[in-house]
Amino acid sequence: MKTHFSAYNYTPLFNLKKTDFIDLKSNTSEFIAFGEDNLLPTQLNKLAREVPVHRAILNSKTNYVIGKGLASKNPVIADFINHPNNSQNNLSTILKRLVFDYFTHGNAWIEIVTDSKMSFLFVYHIDASKIRIASNTQEIIIHPDWENYKGKNDANASRLPLYPAFEKKPDGVFHSAYHIKDYEPEFYYYGLCSYFAGLRSIIITGLANVWNQKRLEKSFSSPGLLIIPGVNDDADADALDAEFQNHMGALSESASEIIIQYLSDLGPGQSAQAAQYIDFVKHEEGNWIALHQQAEMSLITIHNWFRTLTPYSDDKSGFDKNRIISEYEIAMSSIIKPHQDMFIEHLLKLMSDFNMPTDELVFINEPPIVQINPYKFVWEVRRDSGLDFDKNDPIQQQLIIQTRNTFTTSNTNTTS
Repeated sequence: MKTHFSAYNYTPLFNLKKTDFIDLKSNTSEFIAFGEDNLLPTQLNKLAREVPVHRAILNSKTNYVIGKGLASKNPVIADFINHPNNSQNNLSTILKRLVFDYFTHGNAWIEIVTDSKMSFLFVYHIDASKIRIASNTQEIIIHPDWENYKGKNDANASRLPLYPAFEKKPDGVFHSAYHIKDYEPEFYYYGLCSYFAGLRSIIITGLANVWNQKRLEKSFSSPGLLIIPGVNDDADADALDAEFQNHMGALSESASEIIIQYLSDLGPGQSAQAAQYIDFVKHEEGNWIALHQQAEMSLITIHNWFRTLTPYSDDKSGFDKNRIISEYEIAMSSIIKPHQDMFIEHLLKLMSDFNMPTDELVFINEPPIVQINPYKFVWEVRRDSGLDFDKNDPIQQQLIIQTRNTFTTSNTNTTS
């Protein structure tokens, strides 16, 4: 609809079923629905694309978890990092997409390809929003557009068995789907994004952006905003637009400049809110702006993230290096490292199943601000930075403050 922040026709529902458990004996559906209308992932994609601060936090969390990518001293693992499949994407790139899916949807999916003897392992990323688990719970259904899914005979749908089962495909190799999901009570088959409880704040932020855009388009001359709930499709919206044009055009020039915002129902018989008119006088505008700012700042709490690590802040105190370092250290211990360990655990399990070495696979972390303890040995700093180090190397046995003094002396002699 015109007033939904959407590039395609989808009316979001907020009524997530309290559980995804199904009665396998009585279930007649071909798949386990994700959300009441089975389109919750579609809504989450739209919010991630069209609410700037929300997207900034998702990107920030993903980038910090990925760091500078994966590394290993083991040549076999290092080769797997560089060549995880027959495409141009390395394992760090694939993992970045998996992490983003995990933070956005609470689910991440890997396609595994091998031969009948499991003599090699190829891994690929699958878009988490395009997957539904089949009702038999033994396979997944992949479809590019679940709004237009036509059932079992849909030519655009494909299926993969859930790992550790494999199926030989027409390309002559065996395929499987590996699922990584966040935990959510009463959810057996799908994970749920950790920010789900704050969806309404995210939507308020998005609607405020739409409001600002419309005011800008009308050169801030619009007298007010008319909110009309219960408009659930484009046909109703077009009919109302025509009706308003007939009546408002005859009233006054200012009346025809009123911004009209249609809102769909939250669910069957549940209106989004009462119809109301917001007059764009100074007092009301201040309330709306305050609501926008409050909603944006609440997103950081909703995401369990940190203000200084997000490319947005309303702080007027300026750049606080100590606060950035402190929040990064907290994020490292409470969010970044636990998620890195979780993804590494899944990767090592797969590698172990394929008889690959699992002795070392690490993320290379890079803090937003470099603050090296001058009384650390060089080898300690290299170790903490994910670089090769040698405790027996005389140079690396020096303190950082010693090397700095050496460099300063050298530079001084050179310039003199």
